[in-house]
Amino acid sequence: MEGYNGNGNRIALTRVEIWGTDLETPGGKGQPVDLLVEAFRQGKPGAFEAIVRAHQDRIYSFCARMLSDREDALDAAQEVFLSAWRNLAGFRGEAALSTWLLRIAANRCLNRIRRRKTLSEREAPWPEPTGEEGEGPVFQPAGAEVDRPDRITENREMGEILTEALSRLDPGSRWMVLLSDVEGFSYEEVAAMAEVPVGTVKSRLHRARMALRRLLSPVA
Repeated sequence: MEGYNGNGNRIALTRVEIWGTDLETPGGKGQPVDLLVEAFRQGKPGAFEAIVRAHQDRIYSFCARMLSDREDALDAAQEVFLSAWRNLAGFRGEAALSTWLLRIAANRCLNRIRRRKTLSEREAPWPEPTGEEGEGPVFQPAGAEVDRPDRITENREMGEILTEALSRLDPGSRWMVLLSDVEGFSYEEVAAMAEVPVGTVKSRLHRARMALRRLLSPVA
């Protein structure tokens, strides 16, 4: 996986090195976000690479679940960090850096989904699940059955089943589920990121969760 460094050049995200003892902590852990952002603004070598290293896995995982395509997810994650590099000087810290990055990721993924839909409009779309009894397709996962759907993220096979089920949701509902149920953001935080009322988030999440429950019922 690749990203971008402070000069706008590509870097291998899995092989980021941090230069300078002022950007190191015991055990090799990343610095608190506010210190890294400030270090980046001051032009400290390795500051942006440290930010990438701290957030790359989370951002890529989010993009992969949103897009259900590894190459698309890699490209989207690269776009997220390039956008962050270009705009980090204006980051005001009103939300956590992770929240800011996930919001960029959500927008990038939604844009890709819209472009993808425009390019393949001629194909009949898969009916979106509504969670209503008798409506929408039932998802039939490939491979071995899963005994415990509530443990669906515990291994690769179950993770793939969940990713496939999530892909059946409309993009807006999908990223709300990811932000709330996977990333752990509160309703209020999701509402702020989506720029919609909290009540809208709650109702959309309720419908999306009902749809997911129905989609995952064959593996119960």
